[in-house]
Amino acid sequence: MTAPTPRTAAEAFLLCLKQAGVDHFFANPGTDFAPLIEGYAHGALQGWDLPRPIPCAHETVAMGMAYGVTMVTGKPQAVMLHTNVGLANGIMGLLNACSDQVPMLLFSGRTPLTEAGRDGRRDAGIHWGQEMRDQAGMVREATKWDYDARYGDQIPALLDRALAIAESAPQGPVYLSLAREVLGEAWPEGQPLPRRRLSAATLTRPAASAVEQAADNLANAKRPLILCQRSGTDAAAWQALVGLAEAFALPVGEHWSIRPSFPTNHPMHAGFAPSAAVAAADAILVIDSMVPWIPAHTDLADDCRVIQLGADPLVSKIPVRGYPSDLSLAGDVALTLADLHAALADRLAPNSAAVVARRETLTAAHAKARQAVMAIAESGGGSPMHPFYATLCINRAFGPEATYVSELALNPAAVDIQRPGQYLSHAMSGGLGWGVPAGMGVQLAKPGEAVVACVGDGSHMFANPVAAHQIAEALDLPLLICVFNNGIWNAVRRAALNMYPDGDASKANVMPLTSLRPSPDFAAIAKASRAHGEQVLDGQDLPAALERAKAAMKAGQPALLDIAVRLP
Repeated sequence: MTAPTPRTAAEAFLLCLKQAGVDHFFANPGTDFAPLIEGYAHGALQGWDLPRPIPCAHETVAMGMAYGVTMVTGKPQAVMLHTNVGLANGIMGLLNACSDQVPMLLFSGRTPLTEAGRDGRRDAGIHWGQEMRDQAGMVREATKWDYDARYGDQIPALLDRALAIAESAPQGPVYLSLAREVLGEAWPEGQPLPRRRLSAATLTRPAASAVEQAADNLANAKRPLILCQRSGTDAAAWQALVGLAEAFALPVGEHWSIRPSFPTNHPMHAGFAPSAAVAAADAILVIDSMVPWIPAHTDLADDCRVIQLGADPLVSKIPVRGYPSDLSLAGDVALTLADLHAALADRLAPNSAAVVARRETLTAAHAKARQAVMAIAESGGGSPMHPFYATLCINRAFGPEATYVSELALNPAAVDIQRPGQYLSHAMSGGLGWGVPAGMGVQLAKPGEAVVACVGDGSHMFANPVAAHQIAEALDLPLLICVFNNGIWNAVRRAALNMYPDGDASKANVMPLTSLRPSPDFAAIAKASRAHGEQVLDGQDLPAALERAKAAMKAGQPALLDIAVRLP
């Protein structure tokens, strides 16, 4: 087959994206997109293989969908937004991607640079109103790299560099702005598209001496602890961690887990609220965790040794982060855990008296904790129902084969998490509206598989549900959205209670600035885009409603359940 011959820089841009392995082009278009729209139309006539163009009626949905695809495929996707105004709307999603080290290729147009004489020049009033001296300044702190393309023929090299930087550890988003004149430039006649010449920098393993020191600390500890947060989509890291914990009876706790990294039914799992274990520990291995515990709520023992492991164990982008790190191991998590396992085996026998006793103690504690969670969940029916009960019903309906995306809704303690990537949660940055778009991205990347996105009612409002449902229908994405509706901004309420536990707000019938009443009819909004929608007010009705939603999904229809829950 003859290699495609682009006519413009815009066409070269689209061809290079696909050449680099980018499958989707999520776009919230504007007047700056004219060369790209022409390029897609011409490419279709020529039979070119280009990234799938996905028009998104809101930037939050575009950013969240790209994030969701990348979480489950590992492949960065492209998002392009409209000049400065679209970019501003997408910044919240960018902050989430930056916080969670998600590689993403973010582009935006720039208002045309010229007033006359060039293809792509200004021809609408907004082209003066949208001009900025430093448009990239809006996103610079949340990206690994940014640039403003000056010439059309430099775009392939810029893409090559952008992608290599985005995929180098620690990964993250990059940004390139593209003025309309640049995209509309004629591609040099007869000039082939250059092949990629840059590869991402890969992580290896820490020095053997550092691993030996970590093994000494863990082997000599009487109360060792492992803390994880976001390595749960790495299958090799998951397996290495399970093997390490099993062999040496090392408890694994997960505070505010973004991507759970350990099976919840495993006797070495120490739960999702490990504050007591943190306070008691004399050695802690922190794996890829920005916030392994809350210092204001938990004091470490004076003799506790802390080891931090990850691509960037000190989380260098965060200005203030005072977690101790007596030993910092920068490296690939799976490779480092394998080395640590081997080093521990030289120091600690799996059948030693200390390990056997610890294993028995942890097994009993795990069983007791699971029973307590299940007791709350099983007894949590009624109207409104306990969120643990709703979580349990959803988990029983879909099982471990489904992928669960949760934003302030599902409690992972009540989910039977058995495999890497089964449960995905929101970034520490907390930009709301992530859950439903991310779930849509996961469904786009995993057609034919069950995807359940569970969100709080406030989170769903932030997701721009009208736009989200329209796109889900357009793309035939049969995911289930479960809205955990408690009618309140609960994270804000908790923050006020944490700071002023005996304050006047704690005694108010309705705490100021926290109410989300009256609640919208979320099911009706879903039905407006031909989705299956129901409101579930009583816990006894939830199992049957879930079965009806499953039937709709199997028929190719998106579904939404608006579930009335009480405060836990």
